[in-house]
Amino acid sequence: MKISWSTRIIIWVVCVMVGLTAGYINRKPSVKTEGLQRVTVQLDWFPEPEHGGLYQALAKGWFKEEGLDVVLLPGGGNVKVTQIVATGRADIGQSATTQVIQARAAGLPLCNVAAVFHRMPLCLMVHETSSVKSYRDLAGRVIIARPEAAWIPFLKNKLGADFSIRPQTYGQGDFLRDPEAIQEGFFTAEPYFLQQAGAKVRCLPLSDFGYSSAATLFTTDEWLKKNPEVLAKFLKAYVRGWENYLTQDPTLAHDLMKKDNPKLDDGFLSWCRQQMIDSKIATDESKNEKYGVLSRQQVEGEVASLVETKVIPANSVKVDEVAQGPWVR
Repeated sequence: MKISWSTRIIIWVVCVMVGLTAGYINRKPSVKTEGLQRVTVQLDWFPEPEHGGLYQALAKGWFKEEGLDVVLLPGGGNVKVTQIVATGRADIGQSATTQVIQARAAGLPLCNVAAVFHRMPLCLMVHETSSVKSYRDLAGRVIIARPEAAWIPFLKNKLGADFSIRPQTYGQGDFLRDPEAIQEGFFTAEPYFLQQAGAKVRCLPLSDFGYSSAATLFTTDEWLKKNPEVLAKFLKAYVRGWENYLTQDPTLAHDLMKKDNPKLDDGFLSWCRQQMIDSKIATDESKNEKYGVLSRQQVEGEVASLVETKVIPANSVKVDEVAQGPWVR
């Protein structure tokens, strides 16, 4: 995961949401099925390469090798991953450290247990001809984004000047019509569709502006306490799948994604996967990063930043509570 911030055509969102969710939503988490331990995972968006580790491990049979029957639940623009996991409708979710920290501060007993991406592919998209080159150029501008996004107060605090937010509608029209438009997105997704529509896009990764957030897998304190061995087996297969997906043949995972999300095409699947490889967001050997390993230091820095920018109250989150398990180091 996510964070479900990808831009898609509204009709796609409605149709795929109805078609995909219906077959999965009534499945119960954490039950034995044919000798396997069922584990349900709530995705932050419709199945895409950002979920490649999960799909590769599932397609290769590596979850079953660990004695697990893993069910992947598709997400979407209106799917609240943290709430679904917190209420027990899924065992594990894919989201972002920041969202899990905010949920924890609000009283939900959630904890990050592993990294998906060490750096979220969050970016601000502009047209190639735009005068916006750095965060300093945002002063006085209007940005199409999620009003609740934690990077907004972070950048305002860093910039020392204001900019305005126009709520994200998950469409392409506003961006395509305005050559000076600035829009939040994932550099692993939206640029592909905007380019297909004829736009030339530049991406300004928010991590380049100093904003720190990782994509993670998370669960509840209770599920972690009751199922430490299940989680260990799950993450073993998941990390194996993630590395294999990004370094070996992804065909099996892509075929399975297309079954769960018929709107996917091979061009996007290949392009998105390559963006993840090129940007090294899943692992960067020069930074001593490893697949799946979540940095406790990074989480600690995020908590401090969220307190400083008043996104969460001081002393509302303990790092050791919001980041737990053997894959947190």
